Amino acid sequence: IRVNGPASLQDLLDVWQPLCDDQTLFKQYAEGNYALCKGCQLNCCSTAYVIPDLISFKKMAAFLGVNRADFIARYFHREKLNSGLLRLQPNPCVFLQNNICTIYAVRSLICRFYICSHLLGDTEELIYKIAWTGAAATQVYAEQRGLIPAIGTGELSSFDRLFVRLLEEYRDNDAVQVFMEAEDYRDIPLHLFLPAGKEFAYADYSD
Repeated sequence: IRVNGPASLQDLLDVWQPLCDDQTLFKQYAEGNYALCKGCQLNCCSTAYVIPDLISFKKMAAFLGVNRADFIARYFHREKLNSGLLRLQPNPCVFLQNNICTIYAVRSLICRFYICSHLLGDTEELIYKIAWTGAAATQVYAEQRGLIPAIGTGELSSFDRLFVRLLEEYRDNDAVQVFMEAEDYRDIPLHLFLPAGKEFAYADYSD
């Protein structure tokens, strides 16, 4: 990523989106393996396990014109909520209508980053670290404001518990607080998620 100054999470998103639109990039589930992600009828979002990052959580509620408590009550899986887990209603995703995402502009990081192409280990680690830090920030935010109970064990499947472990692993990350204070992805420095010595986030941008 080459930018004029320290890179933000938004800079990463800006260079990631073209991958979804790249018809020369091999995509495992795309028609003929080379197609735009837009219009894909497989719709992995039909069954995706989505816990929104905090930026998207706030933007979704504003986009829908509801307060955050009502947003949770209307659009999140009720049984999981009772156990303190913020999962959007699935099978299909509550925001998928006629195979189209109705909140595409404010969709969560896990949705933005999903692409059915092989990712190198460092890249895969980076995007999951970002997405799960953001999801953990949502969990902490909702707990602190009494919007959900603390995570328990009732009504949670073994699959749910996998995500609970991830949330617990990330909730004490310093970057969670950055998500809590940020208003947009541009407010989140990318270097927080990079291994020491990775300087590409600071390269100069040239027109």
